[in-house]
Amino acid sequence: MRFAAGGLEVGGVNKEGKLYALLATARIANVPSVVSNLSVGVLLGSLGTGEGFSWPWTLMIAAVLFYVSGNFLNDWADREWDVQHRPERALPRGLFGSRFYLGFACAGIAVGMILAALHGWRAGVVSAALVGFIVLYTKVHKQAAWSVIPMGLCRACLPVLGYVAMRGSVAGAVIFSAVGLLVYIVALSLSARWESKADAEGKQHMSRSLLVLAGLIPALLPMTVMPLVGLIGVIAFFLWMGLCVTKYRSPVPAHVSALLAGIPLVDWVTLLPMALIWMQLERVEAFDSMFSIAVFLPPAAFLFGRMLQRVAPAT
Repeated sequence: MRFAAGGLEVGGVNKEGKLYALLATARIANVPSVVSNLSVGVLLGSLGTGEGFSWPWTLMIAAVLFYVSGNFLNDWADREWDVQHRPERALPRGLFGSRFYLGFACAGIAVGMILAALHGWRAGVVSAALVGFIVLYTKVHKQAAWSVIPMGLCRACLPVLGYVAMRGSVAGAVIFSAVGLLVYIVALSLSARWESKADAEGKQHMSRSLLVLAGLIPALLPMTVMPLVGLIGVIAFFLWMGLCVTKYRSPVPAHVSALLAGIPLVDWVTLLPMALIWMQLERVEAFDSMFSIAVFLPPAAFLFGRMLQRVAPAT
């Protein structure tokens, strides 16, 4: 962070400029976690393809478009509220017109749905459900406490989308990851609300219990195959959660940013042990594309997301 002639710079980007405003609106720091979430479904759905596996780039673009467009839609819907509560955002500052934000959101969602539909009508249905949850969350998130549910369902749809696109159907294998993400997003939201409040000890215990549950649910899939190997994936997750509720407990923005960075570690709970299990069962070879993505993508997304938080805020 440094001062430049045009204003404060964060990660080399002028904090007063339009580029920073767009990156902040897009929540660019959270985009790597979107790719990681999608990868769980893609890999589980691709098991057995062997050398025929190829990464679905168009589906990844669709997933990123859904996320980024949803954020633009959210800021467009919050434009009047932000005037009083988040005046640093782009629309209250007049850097862009509200029509631009709405148009970008609608265009991004439309393109995302087209790209998802290229992977089959079932992928199109899942993407439509995801968009529905985005719209529902945008409509109610300032009015209802239960808005954390549609927000979590948006994340939960990503591994399902990846699985359906590659396999053409939904199976129990991907449900563990989807439910784990749903619980994690709910826990993240509750933890952000209560963790730094001294008078909310009981609610802090509830949010922390949900964080633990969010790490255990995705571990159920590998544990049903090889119990001891299945526990490997939870190590990094619980180490980071420990830091989130100690070192990064306060201030609230630091706590929320740490939890957001940890989203890919939920995916690693499943993918790391499954990669080792697949290799032992000779379903994949060491360091082939599927093995490498499973082992290295989630931690890379975690680190990259943490780095991008220095460029633009994650919330």
